[in-house]
Amino acid sequence: MEEKELRRVRERNEARAKRKKKRKRIVMIEKIVFSVFCVAVIVVAGVLIYRLLPGVQVARQLKEANAYIETEAYDDAIASCQEALKIDSSSVQAYRSMAGAYLTKEDTMAAEQILYQGWETTQDESLLQYYCTVLLNEAVDDINSQNCTLDTLGKCVSVLEKDAANQDVYTLLDACYDRLLGEDSEQEELLCNGTESDSCGYEEYQDMMLRLLLVYDSQPSDQLLAEIQKLAAPKLDALGLEVKHLDDYAGLLSRIVEIGDNAELQQLSTCVQKAQEAQQLFAGAFEIFRSGSFEPIKEFMNSEEYLAIRDAFMNGTMEYWKGATYIPVNCDKMKILYADGSYQFAFADFKECGNKSDVINIWTAKQEDAGVQRICISYEPSSESGEYFPHTVYEFIYLYSNVKINGEYVPQMNYRFETRVENPEGTVTELIGDWGGEHEWTTEF
Repeated sequence: MEEKELRRVRERNEARAKRKKKRKRIVMIEKIVFSVFCVAVIVVAGVLIYRLLPGVQVARQLKEANAYIETEAYDDAIASCQEALKIDSSSVQAYRSMAGAYLTKEDTMAAEQILYQGWETTQDESLLQYYCTVLLNEAVDDINSQNCTLDTLGKCVSVLEKDAANQDVYTLLDACYDRLLGEDSEQEELLCNGTESDSCGYEEYQDMMLRLLLVYDSQPSDQLLAEIQKLAAPKLDALGLEVKHLDDYAGLLSRIVEIGDNAELQQLSTCVQKAQEAQQLFAGAFEIFRSGSFEPIKEFMNSEEYLAIRDAFMNGTMEYWKGATYIPVNCDKMKILYADGSYQFAFADFKECGNKSDVINIWTAKQEDAGVQRICISYEPSSESGEYFPHTVYEFIYLYSNVKINGEYVPQMNYRFETRVENPEGTVTELIGDWGGEHEWTTEF
């Protein structure tokens, strides 16, 4: 082979070798690039997966919440906590952070709600304790600011329901009692607001007492029983109570008396039972008066029961029921009175109930005619206009007096029926003598 041909073959082989080497280099580079790409994909995917983990997302939201709190953007902080709870409803820290934001905003009710919701969801004891602490702190604020109410007492009861052994709550219960029901309290009309207002807190009070009894039933203790007995026996000079709650209060007292010996509470229970008996006795008289047909009242005012009440007041032997000369019986309002370590009851008179209730008055003055004691009773119907005037009083008297018979005055027992209508200008009176008798007479003045 010629030298020239050999050189071409050699050059061709060298070129082929170079091309082969170049291809190998390209393949190697491609492999390296592919490997780097795969590693990059794996790293990026790992980062994405990490960032999408629930715990990481929750932590990021809570970090944002803390940053918002530092800048006093509390609503944004709350929103971040809400997002955290959407991711993980069992995040204790999210509940705590949200409650803290609400407290900083002075929205205590919302803080209590989120803490209680958190405890219900997670059953985490620290959330429950946080919830109780918030309630107790709020109760302390109420007491220190002289704004102690039944709601304050309710906060203490709520804590006891969750932690009956909490000693702090017993201290606050004592403070609530002193300010609401104790002898030094200035709130004389706690359960029912007196005369002209329709507001009444008895149902709230009853509910709290029943809740305390449920706590006692599940976890009885002498300490809790003592608090229940104290709260059941107010020492206010006059505690307003609507008559419609009388049966409930009597039942509550009876139940508490059954579970623990307490002489003072027993006396109060008896007092309330006597008030019930008075209401039952006069229920028939109210029906007579409201009917507008007054004739049957004669039999009532001569009944043994009515005369026994009148005589007890007259002779100073009446127990529990306080009164002097004209003793009101009101089917809407009454008072529990406390003085010198004992309890009595009294019913509101016409003005004390804001003219809105009809009232019967028992007359207990000693008024004798020829040695015969008069029997008297009167009735004041509620005002139709809501105002005191015109004010009507019906009086019924059974007495020994002169009756004009055939032109002569003859002393005998007879009834007098007097109707008085009071107005700002004066009083108009109609008097019927020998009312219902054959010698009945009428005069006006």
